[in-house]
Amino acid sequence: MSWLTSIAVYVLHIVAAPLLLIGVIRMFKAKLQGRQGPPLLQPFLDIAKLLGKGETVSSTSFWAFNSAPIVNIATMTAVALMTPWLGIASPIGGDLFLFAYLLVLAKFAVSLSALDPGSSFGAIGAGRETAISLFSETAMVAALAALALHAHSSSFPVMFAAAPPGLYSAALTGLVATALWMASMADLSRMPFDDPTTHLELTMIHEAQILENSGRNLALMQFSVALRTVVLLGLTARVVLLVLPPLSSLGEYLTTILLLSASAGTIAVCETTLVRLRWRGLPNLLSFAVSAAMVACLVAALRG
Repeated sequence: MSWLTSIAVYVLHIVAAPLLLIGVIRMFKAKLQGRQGPPLLQPFLDIAKLLGKGETVSSTSFWAFNSAPIVNIATMTAVALMTPWLGIASPIGGDLFLFAYLLVLAKFAVSLSALDPGSSFGAIGAGRETAISLFSETAMVAALAALALHAHSSSFPVMFAAAPPGLYSAALTGLVATALWMASMADLSRMPFDDPTTHLELTMIHEAQILENSGRNLALMQFSVALRTVVLLGLTARVVLLVLPPLSSLGEYLTTILLLSASAGTIAVCETTLVRLRWRGLPNLLSFAVSAAMVACLVAALRG
C-alpha cells in the first residue's frame, strides 16, 4: 500500500470510525437492555447539532479553557496517524514514547481546562482523572514496552512486525492485551471505573471535566474521546493479531474491524451488567493491569 493510499484510508477512518463505534456501543447496550435505542448514526447528528450551537464561557476562564479542545483534537489526530490501530501500516511511523507523551499531553490539556473556570466539580474530576492516569498510563506504557523489548525497538512498525513465536507468543500477547484492555477502560472512564451515563456530578470522572464546555468546544471534546476510544481499542486489537497466522493487509484490516466490533459488544455487556466500583477499589483493580504489564516485560526480558 502506497503512502498516499495509507494516509487517505486513515484520514477517512479518523473522520468516520470514532463516532460510528460509539453508535455501535449504544446500539448494543440498547439491545441488551430491551430498548429501541438511538439510531446508529445518532453520534454524528449530535456532533453536528453541537457545532451549530453557541458557546457559554465562564467569565473566570482564561486561555487554557478555550485552547484545550483544539490541543486535544490535534494531539489525538496525530496519535491516530502514527498508531497502527486499523491493523495496517500507519502513514506516519510512530514511536512508543512519543505515543505516550502525546496521550499525556491531551490528558493534561483537558485537566487544565477543567481547573481553569474554577468549577468545584471540574476540579474533582481533574483530580480523579490524574490519580487514575498514574496507574493506567503506567500499565499501558509498560505493556507496550514488553513488545518493544521483544523487538529491540520502540518504533511501532518494528514492534508489530516482530511477531513472537509459538507458546511464547500466546503468553506475551495475552499479558499485553489484558493490560492494554484494562488500562484503556480506565483511561476512557468506562465501566467499572466510571459510568459514562451518570448524571451525578460528585461521582463523575471524565464528564465532570467537561461540564463547562458547550457548543463547538463540547463537540470537539466528545469527538476527541471517541477518537481516543477507537485508537486504544484498535491498538489492543493489533496486539491480538500477533497471535494469529500471517494475514494480508486486507485480512488484517477486516480482522481488526471484527475485533473492534467485539470490543464494542464487550463494553456494552460490561456497562449493562457491572456496577461502578467505589473510588477506593479502583487502585486495587488497576494493580492487576500494572502487574500483567510488568510480568509481560519480565517474560520479554527473559526471552530476549
